[in-house]
Amino acid sequence: MAATTAVAVRRLSAAGEVRSALALLARGAKAGDTTLDVAACTALVHGYCRSGDVAEAQRVFDVMPRLGLTPNEVTFTALIHGYFIHGRREKGLALFEKMRIGGIEPNLYTYNILVGEWCRTGEFERARLLFEEMPAKGITRNVVSYNTLIAGLCRYRKMKDATQLLELMRREGIRPSVVTFNLLVDGYGKAGKMSNALHFSNQMRMAGYQPSAVTYNALIAGFCRARDMIRANRAFSDMKERGLAPTKVTYTILIDAFARENDMDKAFEMFAGMEKAGLEVDVRTYGVLVHALCMEGNMKDARKLFQSIGEKGLQVGNVIYDMLIYGYGREGSSYKAMKLIMEMRKKGFVPNSASYGLTIRILCNDGKCSEAEALIDDMVRAGVQTSESVRQVLLNAKARQGSPTDDFFT
Repeated sequence: MAATTAVAVRRLSAAGEVRSALALLARGAKAGDTTLDVAACTALVHGYCRSGDVAEAQRVFDVMPRLGLTPNEVTFTALIHGYFIHGRREKGLALFEKMRIGGIEPNLYTYNILVGEWCRTGEFERARLLFEEMPAKGITRNVVSYNTLIAGLCRYRKMKDATQLLELMRREGIRPSVVTFNLLVDGYGKAGKMSNALHFSNQMRMAGYQPSAVTYNALIAGFCRARDMIRANRAFSDMKERGLAPTKVTYTILIDAFARENDMDKAFEMFAGMEKAGLEVDVRTYGVLVHALCMEGNMKDARKLFQSIGEKGLQVGNVIYDMLIYGYGREGSSYKAMKLIMEMRKKGFVPNSASYGLTIRILCNDGKCSEAEALIDDMVRAGVQTSESVRQVLLNAKARQGSPTDDFFT
C-alpha cells in the first residue's frame, strides 16, 4: 500500500467513514501491496470501535497477521477500549491478557483505561496494582491516571483515599487539574460533607483555577441533598454574579430540591428562569413538577402541566402517566384514573401494577365493579401480574352488590 493510501485510510477512519477505509485497505491487500501500514489498520480498528461495531474491529485486528502486520500496543489498546465502552468487559480483559502473553507492553493509555475499568466495578485493589505498576514499567503517570482513580474512589464514596491520592499526585510533581478538584467537590457533596466540598472549591481557586459551572452544580446539588436551601440559593446567586450561566443541570437540581421541600413557588420560579434562559426543559424536569403537584393533591395544575408537555412536542412516557394516575387515585377520582389508563393503552404504553391496582381499588370502592373487572382483564392482556389482594378487592365488592362470584377467575 502506498504511503498516500495509508494516509487516506487513517483520514477516512478518523472521519468515521470506516466502510470506505476498509474498502481501500482491502484493495491494497488484494493487490498484494507489501507496504501495508500498521497505523492504518489501527486507525480502522479504532474507527469501528467508535462506531460501535466492535465485531468488525476484531475482524480487522484478526486479519492483520495474515497481511504480515503485527498489532502493536496502540492497536490492542484501541480494541480493548472498544470492548469496555460497549459493555463487553470480559473480551477486553481477555485481550489485555493476550497482549501481555504476546510480550507487548501496555502504554500509558492502556493502563489508564484498565485502571478506569477496574474502578468502574469498584475493584480498587486491582486498579491500584496497575496504577502502582506503571512507574516500575517505565510509564510516567499523568493527570489523567490520577483523575481516573480519584473518580472511581469518589464514585464509591472512598473520599479519604481520594484525598490521599491528591497529596501523592502533588508529591509526584503533577499539577491537579480543574477536573481533579471538581471530582473531589462532587464526591464530598454526595457524601454529605459540604465543609470538605467547600474546602476543595477553595483549593481550586488557590491553585489558580476559577470554579466552573460543573463546580457550582456539584456544590448546589450537595446543599440540596443536605436540605440546606439557603446555601444552595446563595451558591446559585454567586454563580450568576461570577458571570457563569446556570445550566440545564443547575435548574433541574434546584427545581427537584424545591419540589421535594414542597416549595412549589420557588420550584416554578426556577422553571420559569430555565425557560427564560432558553434552556431545553426535558420530560424529566416536567416529571419532577408533576410528581410534586400530585403529591400535594393539586391535580388541576398537575393535569395542566401534563398537557403542556405534549404542546411542547415532548413525548410523555409511562412514568408521568403513572404519577397522574396515582394522584387521581389518592383523591378518589376513579374515572379520571381509568381514563388515563385507557389513554396509555391506546398509545401503546403499559401502566405499572400499582396504577392498575390503585384504580381497581377505587373503582371497587365506588361500586363500579364492571369497570374494575374490565381493567383486570386489560391487566392480564398487558402481561401485568395481578395480585391476590386486587382480585380479593373485586370479589369483596361484587359480594357487597350481591353479584355471583363462583365462576370468577376460573
